Amino acid sequence: MGFISETLGGRIGSSKPTTILAGGETITMASSDPAQKSAKVESKIVRVSAEELEQTYVSDPIAFNSVNKATQMIMSAGWKFVDDKGEYEKLFSKIGRIGDDLTLAEIFDACYRYGFVYGKAFVELVYNSDDTKIVDFALMDPKRTDYARDAEKKIVRDKYGKPVGYVQTIPYGYDTKGKSDPIPLGFENKVDLKDSAIFLLPKRVFLFKMYTIGDRDNPIGILEPAYRSIVRKQNIEEAQANSIYSRGTYPVIAYVGDQDHESTAQDIQATLDNLTKLKHDRYLAFQHWIKVEPLEVKQSDVVESTINALIMNQIAASGIPKPFATGGGEETNRATLNNLQQLLEYTLIDVVNRFVSSFTKYVLNRIHETNKLGYVPKLQWGDIKAEDPNEKIKRLTESVKVGILLPTEVHDYVLNMEGIEK
Repeated sequence: MGFISETLGGRIGSSKPTTILAGGETITMASSDPAQKSAKVESKIVRVSAEELEQTYVSDPIAFNSVNKATQMIMSAGWKFVDDKGEYEKLFSKIGRIGDDLTLAEIFDACYRYGFVYGKAFVELVYNSDDTKIVDFALMDPKRTDYARDAEKKIVRDKYGKPVGYVQTIPYGYDTKGKSDPIPLGFENKVDLKDSAIFLLPKRVFLFKMYTIGDRDNPIGILEPAYRSIVRKQNIEEAQANSIYSRGTYPVIAYVGDQDHESTAQDIQATLDNLTKLKHDRYLAFQHWIKVEPLEVKQSDVVESTINALIMNQIAASGIPKPFATGGGEETNRATLNNLQQLLEYTLIDVVNRFVSSFTKYVLNRIHETNKLGYVPKLQWGDIKAEDPNEKIKRLTESVKVGILLPTEVHDYVLNMEGIEK
């Protein structure tokens, strides 16, 4: 336990621990209340709701493509478990028999996709009836899952500062009876549990956090930092489309009369009546002193530049280079594209490394401890780099020729890369 946790936990000094915040503000907590022994100061930063983030994903083409491309590049690299005994492979092959119809690939895909969209992904570890073994897995909707919170929407924590559990809102019509874990002793009156929700102990939930800051309780995806820019861009695009739709073609204006023919109210009204009948398949004739022409309305240059600026904000937040996010790399030369691809690969490698670390600690280790398998396998993710297979073969061949690698060392790798079975 760190110094701050010890101080907040009441292990230093008096029975009523205090801590001094920046500015001199002092927090005093009653040591008899276990839920407050290691309280954290809740963030007041305004966040975008999960529903709004999902709406952004399904309604904005660049957001949709950015999330999909990042997920597809990661998943296309593949993975494997270094599992000589095969016990974990056996467990993962049975996914979906008890819980949702799922595969391990779908769970991995959802973890990355949900992480990019919501900033977090939840996976339920399904235990057997007597809670002695983990037997299955189920995806949890991030819109319906959250930390257990009190009536003031603050996370309820144990004496070590860890959340006491999670709350999942069940859709209307589902029976929640018997599906909720008992709330730990001392926290029954702290957790604000609605009738339509169930409480889950931490051991049942794997939470993957995409990007974190501050207390790390509220992770961030790639859509939220650009949310305002995306909404503004969509509003401008809609206004522009409505303007074009309502205008259709340029309006027509008529000049009635000239220096030799003074126009009368009747002349103007008669001309106007004729113009209202004007369609693409009709022809009208006017006196030579009536001039009819379209009124050209210029589009504002600010609209296009503003939309482009908002798109760049969105792309910067996502970390997905513009040619990949928009699917339009025609104007980018090959050398620049290669550099951008390398930057994207570094970004995705970082995401994968953090996911593998979290999955190992909070899933594989829990399976090891609960199911008593005696070992923890290593999860190895494939190479994300989208290198030309022909170039890779040439590079490996040269390495064998000069003696850097032995033929036996590259044999299995090349067969696997070419999809050839032994």
